Amino acid sequence: MKDIKILIMGKNKHYIDAIISSVAKLTNNINFADNSENAFIELSNLSYDFFITDLSPFNKEYTISCFTDAFSQTDLIIVSSTPSYIEESYALRGGAKEYIDIKNGIETLNKILADLHKNKKDKEKLKENLLNTYMMSSYNDSYNKMLLQCEKVAKSKANVLLIGESGTGKEVAARYIHLCSNRSANNFTAVNCSSFTESLLESELFGYEQGSFTGAVKSKQGKFELADNGTLFLDEVGEINLSTQVKLLRVLETKKVERLGSNKEKLIDFRLISATNKDLTNEVLANNFREDFFYRISSIVIRVPSLRERKEDLNELINFLLKKSQKENEIAINYIEPEAEKFLHSYDYPGNIRELKSIIDRMVVLSNDGVITKDGIPIMFDIRKKSNKSTDDIQDFTSYDKVITLQDFKNKAESEYLQWVLDQTGGNVAEASRQLSISSRQLFNKINKYDLKK
Repeated sequence: MKDIKILIMGKNKHYIDAIISSVAKLTNNINFADNSENAFIELSNLSYDFFITDLSPFNKEYTISCFTDAFSQTDLIIVSSTPSYIEESYALRGGAKEYIDIKNGIETLNKILADLHKNKKDKEKLKENLLNTYMMSSYNDSYNKMLLQCEKVAKSKANVLLIGESGTGKEVAARYIHLCSNRSANNFTAVNCSSFTESLLESELFGYEQGSFTGAVKSKQGKFELADNGTLFLDEVGEINLSTQVKLLRVLETKKVERLGSNKEKLIDFRLISATNKDLTNEVLANNFREDFFYRISSIVIRVPSLRERKEDLNELINFLLKKSQKENEIAINYIEPEAEKFLHSYDYPGNIRELKSIIDRMVVLSNDGVITKDGIPIMFDIRKKSNKSTDDIQDFTSYDKVITLQDFKNKAESEYLQWVLDQTGGNVAEASRQLSISSRQLFNKINKYDLKK
């Protein structure tokens, strides 16, 4: 660990000598700054693992949070010769990694820094493994922007809503946010809300006490408790019914949870990430989703792009998933027939990456002597286009059989075109309105006006 770089700010020689003595076995790569201005210049010019200082550089204008945002790669260690609970709370809430009593706790500094450094390296390794496991490197600007947004929001405590079509990798994005956050060493607890009935979802989230209902033979922790100090991921959040939303809203507001069958509340600290492929603004307007709950879970909204928008990544993803499928199924592929390869590169994948993986698995399993043939092309595919109108179904207005008013013509043309756009986006009003450059409310009004199908 001799590569660890430490910057110490202070003028007190006794204080500095005590720190050097404590970390001597860890590293000798230590620099000094005698004031905050020089310290921040040094941190801007060189990359440091740790910055050790008292609270003197921070004030109302430049808070600890400002520092951790500006120098996110440097862990802040606050030391004090006159420690207090108020100072400690301020430091840790602001983002400092540790608050140490220089008189009584300095001998533990070596171990603290060693543990923090190890945790940081482990975190970087987990992030790298996730990126490699799901091939998250991309040539697409929209996808890279999404990853950048994930990294940025990870530093905050804001609730995040991930939106996007089914199969785009919203849970992977949620795990990435977790691994980029200060909670990465704790649990990432995922719940698929569409997998449970109303009563089962509540017992899954809140937990229950023994005897609270028939079949509750022993007490059980809920997902909220399991996510304490970590991240709770609610997938398919749009499937939660209104009565359960009220109960979840209270937990989000109070950060307190009460098991079913109990009258004791427990204070919990968790980061909420939700995901949905539904247009929740549409659901709110249709009174299927509570507006107050929607605003509570969507402090930050991040859209995960569809595979159709990432055509430049398709070849890399096909090769990646092909290697993965060969390994999983223990089948070696030596050649792909042109017709099958053309299908892989020309199909628009309404089911996104999940559908791409399924198709490649099918092709590998049905291959003959290491050759993927056209027989591997799915029999049933492009479900949306089979159930919806295609481009050719839009009425050709270049020929007419009767005269209608200009307004009727405009209404008919608008109705036909809006239906086609909705079909192309799988009924996703938010995505359709984004492509049409109108608001979701405007599109929703037109859907009602023309009685369009979503």
